[in-house]
Amino acid sequence: MLRHATCRLASSTLLAGALSLSGCGDSGEATESAGEASTDSSTSSGTGTGTETDTDTEAGEPQSGTITVLSYNVAGLPQGISGSNPEVNMPLISPLLNNYDLALVQEDFYYHEELIADAEHPYQSERSGDGVNDLGDGLNRFSQSLFGPHTRVKWEACYGQITNGSDCLAPKGFAVAEHELAPGVFVDVYNLHMDAGRDPEDVAARAEQAIQLAETLADRSAGKAVIIGGDTNMKAEDEANLQGLIDAAGLTDTCRALGCGEELRIDRVLFRSSNDVAFEVQSWALDRSFVDGDGVDLSDHEAVAVELTWTSPPAS
Repeated sequence: MLRHATCRLASSTLLAGALSLSGCGDSGEATESAGEASTDSSTSSGTGTGTETDTDTEAGEPQSGTITVLSYNVAGLPQGISGSNPEVNMPLISPLLNNYDLALVQEDFYYHEELIADAEHPYQSERSGDGVNDLGDGLNRFSQSLFGPHTRVKWEACYGQITNGSDCLAPKGFAVAEHELAPGVFVDVYNLHMDAGRDPEDVAARAEQAIQLAETLADRSAGKAVIIGGDTNMKAEDEANLQGLIDAAGLTDTCRALGCGEELRIDRVLFRSSNDVAFEVQSWALDRSFVDGDGVDLSDHEAVAVELTWTSPPAS
């Protein structure tokens, strides 16, 4: 359910293309987990039941459906270091994830067990790191649709050990897996957390990360539909680099497509259609249910919620 601060489909379009990405580098360090997606041992194939799909389509007709997507930085650093109150708030966040077909979370570091305690999604990624001596990348997903091997890729560039967000202390990066929205309907879903900080070195690190992501999209996801959610940490000073990523990969920013008024918000959901799957954004929202009993946010980020419709042509 999307609550408050909701933007509906409008006639506004993306900003015109700015600078194209340039430069290249070796692919980042990747780790892949196979067979970890299902938390229900009795479920080995097929898709989850949460995504709304037109199952009455006759043979030869297009398939279609709706998927609700959450991108949420849950501020899961240790109590006292986190910008929030995770010992109290993480158990409150957990059941709220069930309102979404696909929940992409960042900073899921120390309180993973509390975060998954009341999450009912049949497909969940396993945590990265042990939450004690190894922070991991903090990127996890909760899905109603089956997904394949969950690959984690570390950014090649980062800035800051003790200062500037301490980005180099954790293997921050992006995670990607192929999701099956309906039988034979596939989309690559990316979850990311970019470098923090506002200094020129931070902006340069994010620029390199945008290039790395664009290269992965051009390689792994060539010709495929994609959904990207996460904490980009990109503000006004990153506009050229953000537009470069959007242009290079053929992406649509859901907020900007709807003229939502939050175009510089760093938590974003982007997408790309393909010949096999056509997406259309229906709504963008800040979900105000992610608050405690006093109305205080459960994280130092607000939860970004998006509703997408999709259509897939009939199989040939």
